[in-house]
Amino acid sequence: MNRLLSSGLLAAALLFVPALAAPALAAPAIATPSAEAAPTITARGDIVFLGGDPWSPSGPLEVTVRNPGSTAANGFFVLRLPVDADLLLGEDCRMVRGTPRTWLCGGAELPAGAERVYRLTVGSSAPEPVFGVQAWGAVAGRDAAGVTDEFSDFRINWPDRTSLRLRATADPVVNGTTTVRVKVTNTGTFDIGGYSFTVTTPAGVRVASPTCADRGRMVGVGCEILRPNVLGDGVTDSFDVRLTVTGGTKTVQVSLAPTNRYTNKDTALTLRLNGSGGSGAGDATTPPPAGPTVTPSPTATASPTATVTSSTPDAAQLPRTGVSGSTYALVGAVMLALGAGLLVLRRRLSRG
Repeated sequence: MNRLLSSGLLAAALLFVPALAAPALAAPAIATPSAEAAPTITARGDIVFLGGDPWSPSGPLEVTVRNPGSTAANGFFVLRLPVDADLLLGEDCRMVRGTPRTWLCGGAELPAGAERVYRLTVGSSAPEPVFGVQAWGAVAGRDAAGVTDEFSDFRINWPDRTSLRLRATADPVVNGTTTVRVKVTNTGTFDIGGYSFTVTTPAGVRVASPTCADRGRMVGVGCEILRPNVLGDGVTDSFDVRLTVTGGTKTVQVSLAPTNRYTNKDTALTLRLNGSGGSGAGDATTPPPAGPTVTPSPTATASPTATVTSSTPDAAQLPRTGVSGSTYALVGAVMLALGAGLLVLRRRLSRG
């Protein structure tokens, strides 16, 4: 009797072994290795501070190009500038056709994990002086195949408005010449990268030195003298202006420009030129409103030309290779029924 029961259990086990083993014997799907993605070149731009000539300030832009890949690659970068900003000097940069205010730069080979810093010069192209405003440019790395990384923004700062104090005196006119002694003090809280000094001259008065700037802003009315050196806060810039005078007593006006840059009133003076000398007199001009003349508009961040996507499928899309839970449940139910049947059979055989 025990042998009969053992034989029945063994047969049932052999009957359901294929059901359990079948899923395990099925070979899982083997993903074919995809081709290695082209190296991605990244680029980041540093903040730009415009300074120098207040009418057309400029400043350095440093762009760091990096090759994070495992092989050497040529590292390019795409540069985009906002309205009222232009590229004045750049290493290996050329404009991109059909895309305004966009340049493709670089191209040097970068070893794996290496980086290179490109130094460019950005300048203001606004038709009028701009102060106290900001705009945004963008850079993106690109490899030799044209695969472009996401654009990264960088900020461009125009010079802030500040205060300068003007003082000037004129020596007596001797033999038709006089010297105006000028003192300009930076009464602001930060250094400035230069300023402009103007002399409005009537008929019979001409500026002999220094040389007038060839900008055309004072043609027919006077002379503009650029002072390009950095002037620290609290520092005074002193210089002389020689004038030739004919026709008796004359009146000239001297002032600091651009006028919309300064927040104080003592930026303009009136000088009387005669044989006994002259000094600063008259009311100073009233400073303009604090708002800038032109406000550059930041560029919208553009989407990259191409994006490198991963070849790894999502977790929800991975094939299932193991035994499902429903299979185990079915096998358990069958085994339970088989055991109950064998138990009933054993009792009947014992009674017989």
